[in-house]
Amino acid sequence: MKKRFYKYKNIKDIPQELKPREKLSKMGAQALSDEELLAVILGTGTKDFDVLSLSSKLTEIGWKKLEEMSLSELTAVKGVGKVKALQIKALIELSRRIREPFAHISVLTPESAYEFLKDKFNSKRESLIALYLDLSHRVMEMETIAIGSLNRVFAEPKEILRTALVISAYGILVAHNHPQGNAEPSQEDIAFTQRLKKACSIMGFELVDHIILSKDSYTSLRERNLI
Repeated sequence: MKKRFYKYKNIKDIPQELKPREKLSKMGAQALSDEELLAVILGTGTKDFDVLSLSSKLTEIGWKKLEEMSLSELTAVKGVGKVKALQIKALIELSRRIREPFAHISVLTPESAYEFLKDKFNSKRESLIALYLDLSHRVMEMETIAIGSLNRVFAEPKEILRTALVISAYGILVAHNHPQGNAEPSQEDIAFTQRLKKACSIMGFELVDHIILSKDSYTSLRERNLI
């Protein structure tokens, strides 16, 4: 956490060029302390605290504690009303979503996998994407494993399993697209799926599904009883 490096008790005493918004404009966000960044987001102070003093008070509580606090606990902090408590909660949730971009994504059905994945592919080349899932089928990570040609993409199971091992995933869902043509699996697709299923079984992972996407439709190899 960056600490304030100047000694001013009141924001009115701070030279204009050192006020948070001006610093951000001239020097970039990386030059600001945590309290200065929070001051920019909160915008204004209260009758008891100027915005920088309030931000300093809040950052001293600590981000982890602020994340755990309820709205009623936040509004109990002197100087924090309902609006500012909501701003703080929104900021913390947004930062969490940036850190964990898939935290709210669950793949519970082939259709939900299709809806999540349909805009993730190159429209002119076959690509293979792996979704790494936890026990509740929430997405832990997404990785593009390979990008191929117009009608072929190839990858070895070990390339898919590597990330699953690193992040301790429960299951793996793979998907690839057919940029031109329908979503019917080829014999090569089926053979690859069987090899991957065997590798997953050996390593202790569940192969949740293999989804093939075309422009307007999809096929689930699990629904076809091919897994």
